[in-house]
Amino acid sequence: MKNKNISNSEWKIMKVLWETPYITLRQIYEKAGVSEGWSYTTVRTLVTRLVDKEAAAADKSGTNFKYYPLLSENECKNSEVKNFLDKVFDGRKSMLMVSLTKDSNLTVEETKTLMSLIEKIDN
Repeated sequence: MKNKNISNSEWKIMKVLWETPYITLRQIYEKAGVSEGWSYTTVRTLVTRLVDKEAAAADKSGTNFKYYPLLSENECKNSEVKNFLDKVFDGRKSMLMVSLTKDSNLTVEETKTLMSLIEKIDN
């Protein structure tokens, strides 16, 4: 996935599309816009941006456009993690791991999971 730079507000729209693909703009507004306090126009703008970024698309075959995601949730998450790594840690995964473990209060279960993942890394 190319760097789509999906904003926090756009993420909320994408979550609706992943949860309920092929949904009208009115339905997106009802699921995300109302709870966020957004106007219908704001939701339309966010959806239009996602379509422009090729993160979502519209099925124009019926009387109402039905919007659906073009990118999976995992694709977007992986892209966000890569962007974060590049921006904050110059792409160095080890520095992210140090940051996550150094000043955090990991539970015993989280520590075990992290250690298990580290042991599985192929060198």
